[in-house]
Amino acid sequence: MTRHLISTVATDHRCDRCHTPIITALDDGIPARVDATPLPDRQTEIDALLNGKFTYTLTLNRHLIHRDADRITANTLTGTIHAEHKCTAPAQLTFDDLMNGAQ
Repeated sequence: MTRHLISTVATDHRCDRCHTPIITALDDGIPARVDATPLPDRQTEIDALLNGKFTYTLTLNRHLIHRDADRITANTLTGTIHAEHKCTAPAQLTFDDLMNGAQ
């Protein structure tokens, strides 16, 4: 029996916590959340990988495809390269957050 993992078309969103524009999709059944701004060059992708972020190619048909070592080396996927979104917002609301929201 062959099992196929679902991949979905990427959609534009905003992060619930930090409100940064992101792109989300399923890549072979695994949720992918990437920053909407593409990485400008190979060095920036290397920096993202060294900082523990996965990278993805957003293809022309709007699918996010994880860039593993083989895909990075082959460099045959057409599209823009995006880093995994790592939210920098605080995990817990502070008193100041609550008070600023009440204004």
